[in-house]
Amino acid sequence: MRLGTVWAVWQRLSARERRLAGVAVGTLLLVGIRYGIIGPYLSYTTRLEVTIERDLRRVAKMQRRQARNDQVQERVQTLGKRFRVAQQQLVPGETPTLAAGNLQAHIQTLADQSGLQIVTTQVMREDTLGSYRKIAVKLTFRGDTPAIANFLSGVEYGKWLLFVERLDVRSTGRHGVPSPRARSTPRKRPPLTITLEVDGIMQGIPASNEQ
Repeated sequence: MRLGTVWAVWQRLSARERRLAGVAVGTLLLVGIRYGIIGPYLSYTTRLEVTIERDLRRVAKMQRRQARNDQVQERVQTLGKRFRVAQQQLVPGETPTLAAGNLQAHIQTLADQSGLQIVTTQVMREDTLGSYRKIAVKLTFRGDTPAIANFLSGVEYGKWLLFVERLDVRSTGRHGVPSPRARSTPRKRPPLTITLEVDGIMQGIPASNEQ
C-alpha cells in the first residue's frame, strides 16, 4: 500500500477512529520493541550474567586450589627440612658394619666421659626398619649410679638419635646383714653392673635401594 493511499484512508477516518488507529499502531510498536529489541537484549544480558557468574566460580575454585597447592608445597618443604635435620642425627656409615663400628665407638666415648668401666661389647645383627637399617650394640659397664645416669642422659640427648632397647642393672656387692663393726666403718658402695642394648638407624643407603 502506497503512502498516498494510506493518507487518503486516514483522512476519511473520523477523530474517534483516528484515535483508535493511533492506539493500535502504538500498541504494535510497543509489542515490536518489547519482543524485537528488549526481549533479545534481556536474554543476552541474562546469558552474560550466567556466564560471568560461572567464570567467577571457576576463578574462585582455581584460587582455592592454588592456595591449597601453595600450602601443600610449603608443608612439603617444611617436612623436607625436618627430614634433612633428622637424617643428620642418624648413625653415620655407608654399610651396617661401618655404622655399627661408629655406634660402638660413640657409646664407648660416652661411657669414658661418664666414668664407666667397659666390661664387654658386642655388635648385634642388623635389622630392617621400614626402608632403613637398624643397628644395635650390646655393652656391659661397671660404675656408680651418677655415672650411669650421666651415660644414659648422653645416649638420650646426644647428637645422634639413639634409643635403649634393653637395660639391666645389677649390684656387684655382697648381700647380707653387715656386722656392727662394718656398720660403724663407712666404706665405699660397690659399683653397679649395667648391661644394655643401644639401637640406632644408619645414615647409609636405605634397605629398599640395595641391590
